[in-house]
Amino acid sequence: MNYTLKQLQQRVNQMIEQQGEDAHCAAWIYTKHDCHLKDEDGEIDYNNNVEDPEVLECIFDDVGNIDYIYQVIQECVDEVTEEQLMLLQKTDGKNECNFDD
Repeated sequence: MNYTLKQLQQRVNQMIEQQGEDAHCAAWIYTKHDCHLKDEDGEIDYNNNVEDPEVLECIFDDVGNIDYIYQVIQECVDEVTEEQLMLLQKTDGKNECNFDD
């Protein structure tokens, strides 16, 4: 599952229409700034990124087809959902999330 930023914006706008602009969500967005090249010593050069749009499309298409990523994220969402529901039951419906604001 990979998109251009414009396509992602359209999907997000669609979700906002469906769920409201204050709906909570989680997102992981990677761009060309996360596709680092290596320097002449074989070390990752965090200031040198892949720039070729076709290569970037292939990179993100390949990553987007790794089902394991989605499986692990969904398992984490399921686990934390269950934990939060159990906590909510123990606290008589009082939401006691610990936010580090």
